[in-house]
Amino acid sequence: MPAFSGSAMYLAWIWTGGTVPLNTDFRKFDWSPSLAMIESTAGPDSFREYIAGIGEGGDISLEVVMQSGGTAMLTALARGNAGTLLYGPEGTVTGKPKSTIPAISKGPAYSQPFDDIVTLKVTFQQSAFETQAVW
Repeated sequence: MPAFSGSAMYLAWIWTGGTVPLNTDFRKFDWSPSLAMIESTAGPDSFREYIAGIGEGGDISLEVVMQSGGTAMLTALARGNAGTLLYGPEGTVTGKPKSTIPAISKGPAYSQPFDDIVTLKVTFQQSAFETQAVW
């Protein structure tokens, strides 16, 4: 199976104020879905055993290059806004994977170095199981 570049990603934040594309100026995207594990070790077991528990919100982080006058993005990513991330790791090509991820924004964080590009980092808390599909 051939590899693909991370720059192919499509990412959008869909919230009550509309849809904001997030892939146009992104630098890094990380998503770590999580699941609680219930220990089921008992009696003569010689190794800890587990069963799957309930879903736990995954950690999602995004870093983008900050754009001048980018107030629409800042409003959309404000702390506490709930919405859905639409994630296509290989873009929106027909037949390629697509994840729909319910999430809550934890709000933006800014990095403004003296002699480098200004970036914005935002973290999301996954708030329900994602839906896997294809474009």
